[in-house]
Amino acid sequence: MKIFLVKQKKKIRFKYKTKLKSKPKSKRKLKRIIIKIFVCFITLILFLFIDKITINQNEDIFKINNTSKTKVAMCTIAKKENRYIKYFVEFYIKLGYNHIYFYDNNEIGDEKISDLPIVKKGIKTGFITVINYPRKEGNFITDSYYECYENFNQQYDWISFFDIDEYLFLVPRNLTIQEFFESPRYNNCESLQLNWRVFTDNEQLDYIDKPLNERFPKETKYKSENMHVKTSVRGRLNYSKIKKIGSQHTLYSNIIACTCSGRPTDWNYYVWPPDFKFASLNHYVTKSINEFFYKKYKTKVDVDKIPEKRKIKLFNYFFAVNKITQEKVDIFNKIFHTNYTMK
Repeated sequence: MKIFLVKQKKKIRFKYKTKLKSKPKSKRKLKRIIIKIFVCFITLILFLFIDKITINQNEDIFKINNTSKTKVAMCTIAKKENRYIKYFVEFYIKLGYNHIYFYDNNEIGDEKISDLPIVKKGIKTGFITVINYPRKEGNFITDSYYECYENFNQQYDWISFFDIDEYLFLVPRNLTIQEFFESPRYNNCESLQLNWRVFTDNEQLDYIDKPLNERFPKETKYKSENMHVKTSVRGRLNYSKIKKIGSQHTLYSNIIACTCSGRPTDWNYYVWPPDFKFASLNHYVTKSINEFFYKKYKTKVDVDKIPEKRKIKLFNYFFAVNKITQEKVDIFNKIFHTNYTMK
């Protein structure tokens, strides 16, 4: 038996060597070169068409729409918020909005909203309009909302005026925005004051590339913030007769304002107690502590020139909304050149 096994082993080796000898080195080399060329070709194809694949996905997103006769638009203004805009657009497309007007408040040399692939495709498909709006003086946020309503209100049944960090959630969740506004409870309403539902930093310290509503699921215990509202205004109102009040929260007076329950309310900056029966405007007001600083000071600033009262106010506000920890206090002190301690 031993002799037989040895012979078999030698025979196998002989066959293996014979097989190798049957293929010249030049052919093996040629085969390796062909494989390398093929791999490079596939890689090049993927590289060239990766943007096209992304574009096609975005185009599919823009095809999500309904056939309702009710038309609803969104007006928003943004500065250095490009990293949040993709998720903002996707969220409001799924909710059923027919158009988004972006007022680009970035300065020359800054990022541009129109540079984003999803925005480019939104412009191409007619879903998005970007208006260059680099103003800094006065109440430019409110002014952009007024301009948006004045220019586009004849095209829509309702226009919402929300920020990039504000996500509207309807009750029940499967409603479209058209079905929401078509409810008979709003038949006599000319504006809806939608209460904030404020959320915490969820113990995060910095930006994460995910939708805000996924990153920050915890509501704040600082419930008084929920009194604030943002508004949606009925289209085709007689613009010459409605009165501006200079607030980005409520915009106009002398028109009929309602809560999400259809209850009439006076024109003010807040509705208390908050009305969340049919909708809440989830506001991710601070995000993480590093994002909070970036949100408040989107341009380069000398933090030593910020008044002490302002720093104290920011400190107290952030830790009223969010849980205070030594790590976050240390980050705040490093950013603002302060020496505050946990209370």
